Amino acid sequence: MLFPSPFAQAQATLLYGTVRSGSTQEAIPFVNIGIKKKGLGTAADADGKFKLLPGDEPLQDTLTFSAIGYQELSVPVRAIIAGDMHQFLLTEKPNMLQEVVVLGKAPKIRQLGVRYKMPFLFGSAESRNADDISELAQLIHVHGKSSELLSTTVFLKSSKADSATFRINFYRNADGKPAQRLVEKSIVRRLSLREGWVTVDLQPYGIFVEDDFFIGFEYLPDSQQTEKFLFFYGAVLGGNVYARNVSLGEWRTTAGGKLSAYVTVRQ
Repeated sequence: MLFPSPFAQAQATLLYGTVRSGSTQEAIPFVNIGIKKKGLGTAADADGKFKLLPGDEPLQDTLTFSAIGYQELSVPVRAIIAGDMHQFLLTEKPNMLQEVVVLGKAPKIRQLGVRYKMPFLFGSAESRNADDISELAQLIHVHGKSSELLSTTVFLKSSKADSATFRINFYRNADGKPAQRLVEKSIVRRLSLREGWVTVDLQPYGIFVEDDFFIGFEYLPDSQQTEKFLFFYGAVLGGNVYARNVSLGEWRTTAGGKLSAYVTVRQ
């Protein structure tokens, strides 16, 4: 009783700090932070600050930091506690030039995905704690054609808030599930929850795709928000819903419905 074990000490330890760029020392907003395959995660706030309580056996775990445009960082929880670490530096990825696709004929504008919603059918956004994310994704088929992404549109509705912050993500399609990030561009927007269909312009980012991909709508909760169910996504019957509610958590696939979301492309 006079010599508490390291496990007992760590169990009561709150992991917290700020995530910064290793080159500029500037804070990185909305970094996804989690212990993979443990269903434990959080998201840094707009100032790069975070806090997280480790699991039942924290000294055996590794905390991972993932941000668009930066190399993923993994640090053993044991080292964080022993070193009293509260500053975490991420290394920028090399700036890769995107391939320019030259189309052989006059391109056409197309809308790919689900362009309607069914009355009284919704999907709710819920995160396990106030500091974590909620993300839904939609599989987009480009039918083997080189595509420039012009915009994305999703149906959002709420009676509790006027707007919320979202990050638009793009993932590779791996056996019908979202996999690695496809686009290393941070697209964070405050979107209306009153309008129904809401569109985000993607043309400034110069995004081209060659294969089917997933587009993800990641809700980044406000620390001041106390409502558990803040808003709803539009949905239709048939197909699959792809969702996760923990940063860096495993994707869940639920059959029976699809997210009301689509992308406008130039092919």
